[in-house]
Amino acid sequence: MKTSVLAALLLAGLRGCFAQTAAPDSAVKSPRQTTASAVFSAPVYQATLRHFDARRRRLAARYRRAPSRAVRTARLAEARQLLLTTLDSTVFPAWEGTPWAFYGTSWQPRRGTIACGYFVTTSLHDAGLRLQRTVLAKQTSECIIKNLTFEAHITRYWGVDRADFVRQVRALGPGLYVLGLDYHVAFLRVRDGGAVQMVHSSYVGPGTVVREAAESSVAIFSKYRVLGKVSDDDAFVRRWLLGEALAVHGATVKE
Repeated sequence: MKTSVLAALLLAGLRGCFAQTAAPDSAVKSPRQTTASAVFSAPVYQATLRHFDARRRRLAARYRRAPSRAVRTARLAEARQLLLTTLDSTVFPAWEGTPWAFYGTSWQPRRGTIACGYFVTTSLHDAGLRLQRTVLAKQTSECIIKNLTFEAHITRYWGVDRADFVRQVRALGPGLYVLGLDYHVAFLRVRDGGAVQMVHSSYVGPGTVVREAAESSVAIFSKYRVLGKVSDDDAFVRRWLLGEALAVHGATVKE
């Protein structure tokens, strides 16, 4: 990609992803959104989320009753898989096709618009993580990641080209990651077979929430990248499992 084109794309995203302030969502739907809405049911989505939440609560009870550390570790592994299944099978597909917008703050898939930071925090909220969705969504990508996981699970990259970056992520192994870029934030989902998928509210391309191969994503271009492997963080998984609230630390944007 030519430098001038890349610069234009990054500039377009600069104001689109961080430190958003709330504004009414647009009621105008794109053609892609209208088509997707025909197969999306908000009541079914909410019912499915309640089903997963009930499973989480039952598993949490089993975790609390665990007689040994080994059993608790096994329950936590079950919780990790349940969280990933909730996102992969329900949350991500539901939000796919929802239009991106700078001021997008929608709570509901396929309705209104959603910015990249709000997509990350809303997806985690829908999956059952108790967090301050709005406050966290307004922070820089690195601040978002540092609030979700500890430094032991964070890796930083400077000046690494896209292909090398994706190869290095693949080497970190399967799981769920939150990726911070110069002007963007997204999920990376690494599959057991090595596929690296970028799930994000994209300010380029279709301008919607998309799930796409990371190695071909235009939005992944960045001089600096910070990556948090949240699925490897037992504290993150335990907080989700037990319904513990996530406090926001180091916030630079309050309103």
